[in-house]
Amino acid sequence: MSTSGDQFRRIDLHIHTPLSACYIDSMRPEAGRHTTPKEIVEAALSAGLDAIAITDHNGAEMIDSNRAVASDRGLAVFPGTELSTRGGHLLAIFDVDAGSAVVRDLIGAIGFRREQWGDGFQRSEVWLDEVMAEIVARGGIAIPAHVDREPRGFLASDERPSDKARIYGHQALTALEITDPRRRDRWTQGSDPRYPLPRPCIQNSDAHAPEEIGRRPTLFRMNRINLAELREALADYSNRVRFPDEVGPDP
Repeated sequence: MSTSGDQFRRIDLHIHTPLSACYIDSMRPEAGRHTTPKEIVEAALSAGLDAIAITDHNGAEMIDSNRAVASDRGLAVFPGTELSTRGGHLLAIFDVDAGSAVVRDLIGAIGFRREQWGDGFQRSEVWLDEVMAEIVARGGIAIPAHVDREPRGFLASDERPSDKARIYGHQALTALEITDPRRRDRWTQGSDPRYPLPRPCIQNSDAHAPEEIGRRPTLFRMNRINLAELREALADYSNRVRFPDEVGPDP
């Protein structure tokens, strides 16, 4: 899918579905919720999003069903996953036209078995930076997830400082997903002496229920909604990446 016109696109690259064991359907069974792809797509549209990524924990089985519903509603869907790696959680995002098989192949390549799909507490023993390289080799982009949140964001983890510095400096790292935008400058401007390389920062909802979708979007100035444009926007983040409070309600 593509959208013409160079403008800011409101995007949420971290959306879970009931495949994730920590989704509200499973966490609150007494509520009797059975979230459908239609509910997820409708929630994204209601939040004013132009695109989302489906990123279940170590799984890919809900990508196609959500993409099928979204295709009729003008919502772009990036296939992806949130991987639990040695060092922290990691978003793998692929192009809107990529098949979900590329995500499943990645999940298998780093050691996840079928019975582990959807369970974020199951961890690959492959280091986060090695998995980032696997993602890039398959044509995707690698974004360490909620890096400033304990215990599974790699910058806030208890991993050795040398390991965190190695991961931070890896060439396959495309951007950092943060949860506290007030601390963004320490990474976008390289003002943290431990991590002096400037890095683009984004925020996402990490939604585990439809009502959470779009609560923390990022705006990307893009001509077309695809991975190449997303990658270019992140490379020029000072001009082409904004948080909602920087542009107002109608950029």
